[in-house]
Formats: sequence, structure tokens, C-alpha cells
Amino acid sequence: MSKKTLYIIDGHAHIYAAYFAPMGGAMNTPSGEPTKAVYIFTNILIKLMREHNPDMVVVAMDSPGKSFRHEMYEDYKANRPPMPDDMPGQIARIDSIIEAMNIPVVRHEGYEADDIIGTLTKRGRESGFDVVICSKDKDLEQLIGDGVCMMDIQKGKKTDVESLYEDKGLKPDQIIDLLSLTGDTSDNVPGVPKVGPKTAVKWLQQYDSLDGIIEHQDEIKGKVGENLRDSLDTLELSRKLVTIDCEMDLDFDFTDAEVTGFDNDSLAKIFNELAFKKLLKQLELDGVEVEPDPAEANYYTPPKIDKPNYQLIDDMDKFDEFLKELKKQKVFAIDTETTGLNPVANELVGISISWQEGTGYYLPVKGPFMIPPLDWEEVRPLLAPILEDEKVGKVGQNIKYDTVVFRKAGVRLRGVIFDTMLASYVKYNNRSYHNMDSMAKDYLDHDTIKISELIGKGKNQITFDMVDLDMACDYAAEDADITWRLYRYLDSRLDEKELRELFESVEMPLVDVLAEMEFNGMALDVPCLKRLSNEIAERMDELSKEITSAAGCSFNIDSPKQLGDILFEKLGLPSQKKTKSGYSTDQDVLEKLSEMHPVPKMVLEYRHLGKLRSTYVDKLPIMICSSTGRVHGSFNQTGTATGRLSSSDPNLQNIPIRSELGRQIRKAFVPQSKGWVLLAADYSQVELRMLAHLSDDPGLKEAFASGQDIHSFVAGQVFDVDPEHVTSDQRSRAKAVNFGIVYGQSAYGLSQAIDIPVAEAARFIDDYFKRYPKIGSYMDSIKRDALESGYVSTILGRRRAIMDISGGNPNQRKAAERMAVNTVVQGSAADLMKLAMIDLHNTIKKESLEMKMILQVHDELVFEMPAEKAEEYGALISEKMTGAMKLSVPLVAEANYGTSWYECK
Repeated sequence: MSKKTLYIIDGHAHIYAAYFAPMGGAMNTPSGEPTKAVYIFTNILIKLMREHNPDMVVVAMDSPGKSFRHEMYEDYKANRPPMPDDMPGQIARIDSIIEAMNIPVVRHEGYEADDIIGTLTKRGRESGFDVVICSKDKDLEQLIGDGVCMMDIQKGKKTDVESLYEDKGLKPDQIIDLLSLTGDTSDNVPGVPKVGPKTAVKWLQQYDSLDGIIEHQDEIKGKVGENLRDSLDTLELSRKLVTIDCEMDLDFDFTDAEVTGFDNDSLAKIFNELAFKKLLKQLELDGVEVEPDPAEANYYTPPKIDKPNYQLIDDMDKFDEFLKELKKQKVFAIDTETTGLNPVANELVGISISWQEGTGYYLPVKGPFMIPPLDWEEVRPLLAPILEDEKVGKVGQNIKYDTVVFRKAGVRLRGVIFDTMLASYVKYNNRSYHNMDSMAKDYLDHDTIKISELIGKGKNQITFDMVDLDMACDYAAEDADITWRLYRYLDSRLDEKELRELFESVEMPLVDVLAEMEFNGMALDVPCLKRLSNEIAERMDELSKEITSAAGCSFNIDSPKQLGDILFEKLGLPSQKKTKSGYSTDQDVLEKLSEMHPVPKMVLEYRHLGKLRSTYVDKLPIMICSSTGRVHGSFNQTGTATGRLSSSDPNLQNIPIRSELGRQIRKAFVPQSKGWVLLAADYSQVELRMLAHLSDDPGLKEAFASGQDIHSFVAGQVFDVDPEHVTSDQRSRAKAVNFGIVYGQSAYGLSQAIDIPVAEAARFIDDYFKRYPKIGSYMDSIKRDALESGYVSTILGRRRAIMDISGGNPNQRKAAERMAVNTVVQGSAADLMKLAMIDLHNTIKKESLEMKMILQVHDELVFEMPAEKAEEYGALISEKMTGAMKLSVPLVAEANYGTSWYECK
């Protein structure tokens, strides 16, 4: 009777390898749950089971927390980066899959997976089994021996005593000594400096063991010999750290590891949840009946097309035939190719269109030759009536970009009915990416042609008009084709009434608003920025001298390492935390040290000045478009999970309006036309007003209804004094809680914000909730809803999945609860702002008003208009903003104007 074979899988090693495995784009479920590590790990397990038909299988896993090695050496694994945020959820999924495969998982507090593997290996051999350790971890090579080998599951390659010697020239009992000498930077095992595997192997071959090397230490010459002798005190520690414990007190019965087959029904359920279609097919081949999702019956599934029909329309005869077919279509997908990423600053290269899966047409108006394939001036009058027809539906991926491209090229794109990026964002809000490549992979199981394959990268990158036309056609037509397929896929899945309404009544109308804002752009006072840059440079130079004087020596202030040495070694300040590269000198650390020494405070100011100068003051002038004289940034609808808009190129959300320098930067934003002004309209305390409406708390509603200063009013009620007798300290505490409450601020957070003891902060928060009890009960209801449904919704039905709210980790659970509350309140305020923007945009167009909406930052809108119209338009803007949504508390939008953004306050 042949021996049974025990396969021991190194669980965490395989999970990490799967997580960091190269893959084109992210891998998520349609709802946004990351699945890359889960998918790769599961495939490895199935491969092992099918190709090796093991008798017994067990998975060894690390346990949370520290192991016994940390007691030996406090800095053990100190350099390891923290686990990625999206890995714990994937590990939980993997655990459930392993359980459904009827494979035991072994963890043991205070020990690592290596020790579990070592102990199971020893006991397995004692029980008469052959043992296969499924891992590529070199530390486990010390376990190889008679009847014990290691195996790379993916390659099927096994390493036994003989192949180990052929590969490394060492026996298994020399591996511990090898690891002791070389050390391990990832585990922070000291080893001997400058001694790598080649040197260590040579020594072990000559002296047989570490003890033999130490005995003959004087025979080893040169710098490595010196390093060896200098490391004698730590070598024994290194040996203990790398030695696997094979004598654990482990409660494990090998009968539990016997292979009994998968629980296919459970696996099918999990794979359905994770959208593992290929794995589901394998299960179906094994006779598993997969229960269909009832909703899927109404969902459209695009067919898999191996040979698409993409046509290059590069002469007028082809164009005429194409135009005949286009005129028959009631809706089609459209995409543009340009010479760069800025739709205003760059030129139209070509247009791609599709109205059927697997087909696409590319119309190049620029190409790699002097004579353009199609003359845009000739084809534009023929295409424009269709592109500008409201009754012909247009579909796009980030169609705002194409809208601006066409606007610059002389066409007003109308009839835009669907944006696949926005549909994915509305339906699957928790996804990390809504770009075409990742959606094509996740939704359609299709790998797209990557733009880098055509134009290259880095200094050798070319523009799209230089790409061979046949290659350009395949790429561009595929974009339109995939957009059409994604449209069919996503349109059928916007089945919830509130999501469909949110998409069609808010997000899609906003596309035209933002496209107009981007096309309008912003004018800048460049001389103002140059003066500011010089002033900052002078102040930074002064600070540099003051810092080096206070430090007692010159050093590079911009070097975190040198700054760390100065602060913690020369000045002797207490180290807060360490990173892989040395002492941490981040903002939190410097703020804590600022009370102890003047250098950290001055460095904070120096960094603040440098960041604003490089990010805005010096960068804004070079972003001005030469053809318009304005900066044309991008306003992003999918940049945040709460629904708030974000901006880029430049990112105006990050200009710090609380610092004087941040406000000074606003002086450079000016009207371009003489006699015009900028007008800024800002919602007053909109998130607090939204919270009062949503919670229906009578006390908070009364505060807003009274029209008094909200923070003094709340302070008066909490401290039981008349509002006129509230002190500035009491008001600041009430203000901190008022705003902090929306973000789930803890007592510790409040104590740090207003510099009071934690216990006092906790009492204040308790008093606040006693005074406004419905706020607390409303926040609790949000958390309950998130726990029951897995998501929360804003006032207009925008959803956000809330992960980890039912998890066992209290810190993650608290963070999830804060996210849930913040999403509802902040997201509802974002819904309000979007409705106001849409209404104002439509009013400007309908009434042909002489003003432009040019900026949206936080709760503020900025317009450009003639000075004589400012009072009239300001009143109109305030009226539209306060009337955008009917709440149970009054909305306030204050409008101010001036000759710069700075003056609009």
C-alpha cells in the first residue's frame, strides 16, 4: 500500500503573491469588491487539486498580531509595510472558499504560518506520510528532507534534497545558517552586513556550518571578515529568528485534512457573488447547477465577439456610404481621438462611432501624412446636423470630454443620453475604477487595446495623429464598440427607480454643465502670481536661515532623512514613529513636536509655502492655453464616493482657504474682460442644515430657523447660557462639534482639535447629544441601515456600499460607521449643489444671460459677469441655490463679487 501524501499550503505567501501578481488593470466584482487575490488564489487551489490529486490538504495561515519572535527581537518585521486596505476582505473571501472546498485552515496565536508548516511536516512524517510543502519561500527549505519536498504549484516544480544541493550547493540543515548569515531585510533579521548568498554559501561549503565559520572567523580576511566578527553578538539572535519551530502544541487531527471533495453548491454561490464566470463554468462541467439570479433575466449580456468588424473611413466615397447608415440610427456610441489629454488645448484627430456589437467606424481627420485622410472642414457640415440633433441619442464613455472636443472643433454635441462611466459610478459606486479598460475586463471579460501600445511611453511617446491609420482604426473603433456594449450592459442594470432617476435627472444633465465650465475656463493674473512666487521664495529663504540657526547647523530641509537626524539625534526630540527609510517627519509628527522646539513649527511653514508655490503659484501660469489665454481644468463627477465633485489640472479643492497665503492665491483668479467681475456664491453651513433636515431634530432646526449664529446658539444651549453671553472658547468648542459630528469625530479627535483633555471632550459630546437627541438616533439609524443592507443612500437615492461595518475589527467597524454617516450628509449636500448647478446652467442658456459659470469648489460656485449686472445676477443665483431643494430648514447662499476671486468674500 502506497504512502499517503500530505500537501501543506503556505496560505499567506500565496495570497500576497496573488495580490501583487502583474495583471492589466484592477479586478473587481461589478459592485466594486476587489477580487484579484481571491481569483488567483482560488485558481491555484483548483490547479493543485486537479493536477496532483492529493490525499490530504491543509492550509497554514498567519495569525493577526505579533509572534513569539517579536518577544526575542522588538524590531522583527518592523520594516514590513502594513497590509493593503483591500486585502483583509479578500482574505475573508478566501477563507470562505477554502471552507467550501472542505480544506482545513490552521492558525495559531503567537506563531507564524512557517511554524505551523514545520510542526505539521514533522508530525506528518512521524505519521508515515510523504509531505509536499506548497511554497516558494526560501525560509521553508530548512524543512526539506527524507519524504519532504517543496513545490511551486503553478509551475509544478518540486525541490527535494538533491535538487536543493544542485541549485544552491547546500544541504537542508545548512539553510538555517545561510539565512542567519545573509539576514532578511523584509523580516528585519540582522545577518552580517555585505554578506550575500554567494559569500555565505562559499563559507558554508568550506566550514560546513555557522559554528564552523565562527570557529574559523580569523581566517576570513577583508571587510566581510570584519563585518562577520562585528556581528557575532547578533548572529545567534539571527539564527533563532530564522529557525522554524517544529514542536508547536498544535491541536490538529490529520483525518480533517483528508480530501472529501468540494461543496459545489456553496462554491457556486460564492463564485456567483464574485462574478467568477470561468470558475462557474468549471463547476457546471462538474455537474453543479448554478441558481440563476432572478434579476439577471432582465439584464443584457453582450455576446463574446472574437473577430470584430472595424472599418476605416478614410475617403469621401466611404464616408458617403457610412453617412447613409448613420442617418438611419436613433442612437449610437461616439468617441473622439485627440493630440493630447486637454480637450481645449489639443486638436481633434478622429471620430469613432458604433451602433452594433462588434462593429465600429473610424473617421480620421488627421493622420501621419501631410494630406489629412478626411478634410474636417468638408465632413463637419455633413456630420454636424446629426451630432447636433437632440432627437438622435449619443452614448459615450466620459462623454464630457468629447463634448468639449467637438465644441472646440465647431460642433455642439446634443442629444447626449448615456455616459457609461457615470452609469457604472451610479450603479457600482464602490468600484475603484470606472475607466473603459477596467470595465471592459470586469463587465465584458474583454481585454482592450492599450493606448501605450500605439503611442508608447515617456520621452519617446508620440501623438495619436502620428499612429498608423490601420492601427489607429482598430484602437479607436474598439473604443466606440466597447462603449456601445457597455451601454447595453449598464443600461439594463440601472433597474432601481431611484438610481435611474439619479442618473437621468442629475448626473447626465450635469455633463453639459461641466463641459460648459471646462470650455469657459478661468483667466489668471500672471504678474500677480509672479509677485507672489517671489514673496514666497524670500520668505522660504528667511525660514531656511532661521531653521538652520535654531538647529545649530546647516542641512537640507527638504530631506526627511536629514531633518529626522537633526530633530531626533542632534536636538534629542522624542521620536514619534519610524518608517522604512528612517524617522518619520510627516505633518502629524511635526505638529506634535512644535510645542517642544521652534524648528518643527518653522519646517511646517516652510513646507506649506513650498507646496503652494510648486502646486499653484508656479504651475498655474504654465497651464494657460495659448489659444484662449485661460486655464481649462477638469471637473470630475466620479472622483469621490460621496458624490461631491472634484477638480484636476488644477485641483482647486486643495487651495487652503484658511491660510492667508491660500487666500492670496485667489487674487490671481480674475475676469478676462474689462468691466467684468467675478461673483462667488457660497452655501452657508449646508451640511449642518442638511443634517438638521434629515434628523428632524427640533433643537437644531430651531437654531437655523432663528437666523442666529449657529455655533453661538448651540454653545448657548449646551452650556445653558444666553447666546449673547457665549464666550469665544465656548463657541469654538460648539463649532468643532457641529462640524465634527458630520465626520463622526471622536472625543480624542475633538480634544486634539480644540486642545482640551479627552475626558472633557467626551463630556461635551455627551452633552451635545443630550441636547440634540434626534441627531444621535438618526446617526444610529444610518448605521443600522448600512449593517442590514450593506449600503447607505443620500437624499436623492445615491448609494454607497459600506464595507467592514459588520467586521470583527473594531477600528475598521468604527471607520465604516463614520463613513456611512458622512456619506449620507455630505452626499446629500452634494446632491443639492448639483441640482443648483443644473438649474443655473439651464437658466443662463434659456434666458441668454450675460454670465459664465466657471468654478465649483466645495460649497461655492464662481461666475464671471459684467459689473453692472452683478447685483441682479447675484440675487438670481442666490435664489436658484436656495430653491434647488425644499428642506425643513432655510437654505442660505451668500453672493459676493469683486475684481478677483479673493475679493468675493
